[in-house]
Amino acid sequence: MTDAETDSVALSGAVAGLCPLTEANLGDGAFNGPRFIEAGGRFGIGTDSNVNISVTGELSIFEYSQRLRDRTRNALAKRNESTGHNLYTSAAKGGAQALGRSSGAITKGNCADLVAIDSQHIQLAGLKTDQLLDGWLFATSRNVVTDVWSAGRHNVQESRHVQHDQIEAVYRKTMLRLSSLI
Repeated sequence: MTDAETDSVALSGAVAGLCPLTEANLGDGAFNGPRFIEAGGRFGIGTDSNVNISVTGELSIFEYSQRLRDRTRNALAKRNESTGHNLYTSAAKGGAQALGRSSGAITKGNCADLVAIDSQHIQLAGLKTDQLLDGWLFATSRNVVTDVWSAGRHNVQESRHVQHDQIEAVYRKTMLRLSSLI
């Protein structure tokens, strides 16, 4: 997108749906995040035909792509602001707006969409509370997430989806069927 297009989309109130892992995989180039955000734009993240489904992967690649393109650090956060906190909360709010869902922040009346992180995990050792999102997004594996709630439903418990076995069986069967078609 040109700078004018980036500004126009930001000013329109639309939410940019970004899939940074897929964009990197396909060589699509880097979205101009700093300019978009500076112009008041909102974004959400997702995955698009990518087998690596990872919130941390999407957000960290988004940040790293900006750093590489602009040759700067903490590209998507203001000075003295936590990059991880800014990325996560911005994506949550933008995603909620795009979905028309009352979520994206812990606020009375919003859906209980929550993620619990094991702050005692070895990969987060020594981090203060205000550094946990930075540690989670940039320095850990997926296994630091212990629980996830969507609209109050407890879908992940003790780092395992409540329907893990059924989902895995269907996935395995589907992949075997698809591979037999090749």
